[in-house]
Amino acid sequence: MTMTVTSRVVSAAKRSVAMGAVSAAGSLGLVLASPLAQTLITHAGWQVALVGFLGLAAVMLPAALFAGHADKVDIDRADDTSQPLSAVVQTALGHSGFVVMSIAFFVCGLQLVFLTTHLPNYLEICGLDPALGAEALATIGLFNVIGSYTFGWLGGRFPKQILLGGVYIIRSIAIAAYFSFPATPATTLVFAAVMGALWLGVVPLVNGLVAQLFGLRFMATLTGIAFLSHQAGSFLGAWGGGLVYDHLGSYDVAWRAAVIIGLVAGAFQMLMNVRPPSAQPAGAVPRPA
Repeated sequence: MTMTVTSRVVSAAKRSVAMGAVSAAGSLGLVLASPLAQTLITHAGWQVALVGFLGLAAVMLPAALFAGHADKVDIDRADDTSQPLSAVVQTALGHSGFVVMSIAFFVCGLQLVFLTTHLPNYLEICGLDPALGAEALATIGLFNVIGSYTFGWLGGRFPKQILLGGVYIIRSIAIAAYFSFPATPATTLVFAAVMGALWLGVVPLVNGLVAQLFGLRFMATLTGIAFLSHQAGSFLGAWGGGLVYDHLGSYDVAWRAAVIIGLVAGAFQMLMNVRPPSAQPAGAVPRPA
């Protein structure tokens, strides 16, 4: 929602960097939320932590209602479409670039939630302080502020699909490097910093690609479809990682699988078709650009 609001209220020239700035601002919450959650759970129990975060969610409601007024902002006619929503969704689901991007976004969710869910347990298995997990997540949030803004800025100057694929590939290499050697507090925090720089930088790029392909009118719906794929990957990353550990007694198979599919997803993402449907010849079969 925040990206859709941002896209409507800024010019096309500033859209990518503005979305990066919004994503960076959201990352500040992770910097505060991770140590806050760890402190509440340690000293008051998970029930109090849950109530506390429900309170934080309630505070956001007025801001969400206020942001909803962006629907009244007129969008550029060049970004508009006279097609009904059903036709636009059907076109998007038949567009090879959108499908590739959504599948790659699935892999993105799998990698990120695998880490956020299982990294604390992995550190405990390695004999490290469980609080290091919260420190790592806070480090991710801190460097995510820098990464989100940077990729938003870069997205306005370089091909978004190349940047997005590069994020997935570099992220996969970082995961392989970290899990290939014994974990220490130093390597964990360095790994968290690298991952943080690559964490939500994908958000302005994905939203920017959706706007580039289909305009702004139904951007929220189409990014929601892509994000549904991301959340399905998130479920598999959390559940699948636990399933692998329960059956095999280690995370080796899980992280190796996450690395392999991340490299494949990154390569396909770089080759995605970025031509808007209206720019393709009638009856043509979309091919990667």
